[in-house]
Amino acid sequence: MKNELMIDIETTGTNPGCKVLTLGAFGFAKDGSQVQFYKRFSILKLCEEGFQDDVATMDWWQKKDKDAFDEAFGGKDDPKEGLAEFKQWCYANFAMGAKDGFKVWCKGLDFDFPILKFFLAHFGHHFPWKFWDQYDYRTISKLFPVITASENNSMAHSAIEDAKAQMRGLRAFYSLTKD
Repeated sequence: MKNELMIDIETTGTNPGCKVLTLGAFGFAKDGSQVQFYKRFSILKLCEEGFQDDVATMDWWQKKDKDAFDEAFGGKDDPKEGLAEFKQWCYANFAMGAKDGFKVWCKGLDFDFPILKFFLAHFGHHFPWKFWDQYDYRTISKLFPVITASENNSMAHSAIEDAKAQMRGLRAFYSLTKD
């Protein structure tokens, strides 16, 4: 595999404008090497910027594993700086031209991408990729449930571990569909 990226975010809501607690990205760079990116954003900075919490999502978080909760809510990274670093990391590792075959995946086109797009725009950034390069891992995992056994997630609701696990599932999918 190469030139494919899996992203995952942990948030305090399900709509754009909620707090993005963490951003995890794992992929196979344009040269085929494995690369990863992870930021844990400061709750204080997110509050100062006016990002909101959803009551139902906060209730959901209260029922999650303490380690996952602490990981998600313990960030210190400045969001504006972290997002600038994320974009630079993307440009350095992935070829995203029209003929490069780049794919960026998430588990739910209606969750990660819209929230992340709003989050980036709030801090004066845009996606480093084109909308036509976005793919939905959730659909594949629902159509081929056998691949979720390949995920082996070491910590659910950790953005970086979720991204890695989902990429393992995607690799399993590709191996199932090879001729």
